Amino acid sequence: MRHAPAPAYDPIDPRYWDEKDLRSEVERIFQLCADCRLCNKFCGSFPKLFEAVDGYCTDEKYAEVDIKKFKAEDVSTVVDLCFQCKLCDINCPYTPSNNHEWAIDFPRLMARAKAVEVKKHGVSLQDRMLGNPDLIGKFARWTAPIANWANENKVHRLFMQGTLGIHKDKKLPPFHWKTFASRFRSSWKNPEGEPAAKIAFFSTCFVNYNAPGLGMDTLEVMARNKIDVAFAYEQCCGMPLWHNGDMDGAIAAARKNVAALLPHVNVGRTIVATNPTCSQMLRVEYPRLLGSADAKAVAKSTTDPTEFLASLAARGKLNRDFKTGAGKVAYHMPCHLRAQNIGYKTRDVLSLLPDTTVEVIEACSGHDGTWAMKKENFEASLKWGGKAFRDITNAEPAVSCSDCPMAAIQIQQGTGRKPLNPIEILAKSYRGEQIISTDREKE
Repeated sequence: MRHAPAPAYDPIDPRYWDEKDLRSEVERIFQLCADCRLCNKFCGSFPKLFEAVDGYCTDEKYAEVDIKKFKAEDVSTVVDLCFQCKLCDINCPYTPSNNHEWAIDFPRLMARAKAVEVKKHGVSLQDRMLGNPDLIGKFARWTAPIANWANENKVHRLFMQGTLGIHKDKKLPPFHWKTFASRFRSSWKNPEGEPAAKIAFFSTCFVNYNAPGLGMDTLEVMARNKIDVAFAYEQCCGMPLWHNGDMDGAIAAARKNVAALLPHVNVGRTIVATNPTCSQMLRVEYPRLLGSADAKAVAKSTTDPTEFLASLAARGKLNRDFKTGAGKVAYHMPCHLRAQNIGYKTRDVLSLLPDTTVEVIEACSGHDGTWAMKKENFEASLKWGGKAFRDITNAEPAVSCSDCPMAAIQIQQGTGRKPLNPIEILAKSYRGEQIISTDREKE
């Protein structure tokens, strides 16, 4: 059993960038994982790891492994195949969250290895572009019809694949010339009288540039519940930077967002972040990236939309004047929401609708940030999302939904049917509309 110091999994640890320390930790974790093999089914990293380990066996009879012979190129391949779904961490019994002294955090080890590699070789053009969705969104909004046409044009998609490495067949989200930020400022009015609660809405880059209608549905749901809302989106949460190993960029994004969100926290607002990946960054990664009391305060005040609504319901403050039901709902629970260990809040809230039953689908969509967009990962992403696609289809639901807008795009790619967002379902029910899938691209 392990009695050494805790692993250096966070950039605030001075050992984080030490390549010898990293190699030692890689060897320790790879040996433990090779002895267990519980996580072989979650992603391509583990099959590659075990294949390489088996190739280094020094004794055919006892399959003893000299893990120190593990080649650097094999380590790099294992790292590249990790798309940070966190499912191995959720299922591993030997993690810090389980208070096990082995303290295995495979996703964080992969993130560290990627960061050390990027520190040494620099950020690629592809990752610089994909890591800055605000820049892309600000440019594309002014040419939204042309940008959306280009994203559907086969010739242009071949060009994008050749220059930016974005797979020609990957479905991409649309852009809107009128951002959610501008819609909020021109149309939102807080409810009169004493509000039921006050929130700071971190709408995310996706809602701001790609799905402003989802932001407006969120505002409607909040209005129906007499919630005082402050607009609190400063910039992208930094997950694309973090995921692609640009820790310096991720740390800069964290500092900027913490500085912008802290004043809202200090006056008692709860931070509501639309995308589970973004709430994961604010709630889990920011304290690890910065290690500051301010980051911890922001993290403590961050929640997901349905988690917030479930808290209202628990206090008897949720408006239950739902007019229409959704029938059978296949609810895809995103990996990054499962990783936050908050329970089944979306299922619980949707179950309050009349004539509605919810079947939870706990399987990765395979999208995971920008990973599925890349030409080298697209086919694999569909493979790893296959179980989710099959489970949703086999459920034969009237409606499918997912908290993650990017997972919804991936599920649409894999099933041919686009899931709704749970907030969209709630907004439709409040309005008394029939709850069916819509083509959000046409908003």
